[in-house]
Amino acid sequence: MTTEHQEEAGSAKAEPTWNLRAVTWLSGAQFFMFGIAIGVMTVAWAEVIRSLDLSDGFFGTAHLLLPVVGLLTLLAAKRIYRYLDHRWIGIYGQLALIGLLVMLAVSDHFVGLLIAFVLAGLGSALVDTATNSVFMEIQARSGREVMNMMYAINSGGTVISALGAGALISLDMNYRWVAVLFVAIMVPVLLASFVIRYPPVNREEPEEAPSGAEAEGGTGLVKLMRNPLFRVVFVMTVLGIAVESIVQVWSVIYVDQLLDAPIVYGGAAFALFSLTMMIGRMINAWLVASLGIRRSFLISAAGTALSGALLMGAFDLWFSVFAFLLMGIAIAGVQPTCLSAAARVAPSRVNIVAAAMMVPAYAAFIATPTVYGWLSDATSLNTAMVLVVAAGVGVGVLALGRPIAEADRAAEPAESGDPTLIARA
Repeated sequence: MTTEHQEEAGSAKAEPTWNLRAVTWLSGAQFFMFGIAIGVMTVAWAEVIRSLDLSDGFFGTAHLLLPVVGLLTLLAAKRIYRYLDHRWIGIYGQLALIGLLVMLAVSDHFVGLLIAFVLAGLGSALVDTATNSVFMEIQARSGREVMNMMYAINSGGTVISALGAGALISLDMNYRWVAVLFVAIMVPVLLASFVIRYPPVNREEPEEAPSGAEAEGGTGLVKLMRNPLFRVVFVMTVLGIAVESIVQVWSVIYVDQLLDAPIVYGGAAFALFSLTMMIGRMINAWLVASLGIRRSFLISAAGTALSGALLMGAFDLWFSVFAFLLMGIAIAGVQPTCLSAAARVAPSRVNIVAAAMMVPAYAAFIATPTVYGWLSDATSLNTAMVLVVAAGVGVGVLALGRPIAEADRAAEPAESGDPTLIARA
């Protein structure tokens, strides 16, 4: 046997056999069910607030549990990956999301709501980490950009569940039974997760890392933040998720309270937001390929700022629904494009990169819905939408910086073979 064959045999022995297509389908299904859980709980919040007689400020503060638990989970991701692989992290995440819906179904006290928030934070962080790590691994091994499509699938799940939950509640089905119904839908994907073999957590380190790729090796958030491009996409992710978190937590309440519309309209507004996000993510890969990363971000920034300004007006129901549609398609490409860029900073440690990029997402969930809740108490639900305008402006300013310009120049050669995208200071 030649040395080459021995190396191949050793590599095959070191890495268990796994099917790329099966893992892709299963991870997509898990992300779809994640979207299902998001849609159901978002529509249910307005009913929960009414059922438990909570104020907007108290609800916004209690909602802190979700992102705080998620953030703590993500900060522990490097340690978690010492004991668990992609499969088990995804399984535990799905169990937590199912537990969230079960708590909504059985609890009639605000303590149950707090437990639901804890489970939502834990489940979201674990599923986000597991699926995004696998998506990055798929991109690295297949050479195909899948992040935007997977996020479109996630948005599709949110669309279906938000529309379905809103319609069922409007037909006088109790939100508790709606939660039980969607639990039954999520269980088959959980069971399939026990069967499919996953890729290994990390690949072998390259013998010689490219110049400037100091994030490789003992990768951690601090080391990743030394990379200028990673810092920029990190902050952009904060701003993008800030907008998504406002819509996820407050859109149904905005329509229900400010515009005095039936809950089905609030559910429809959130579902349409998610639908336009799905469409936006499906076309975002084309936008980036055709116009470049910077122009894609600038389009997102302009649309987001405009939609926030329109929602500050709150003229009527359909005008506000249109603004949510515009916001969805505008903000859609920010997070997946940031994740794709971040994956090239440390391609052999995608699990740590994925967790690090989710940190700003959950940090935004900690601050933004709470700030929005108290700002709306002090002013109004529509005036508080100034936060969306500020986020859009922030994305636009960052897109004009040098790291994004260098990322644009590096993107074409990176796709043709170089897996590392480095933006130098």
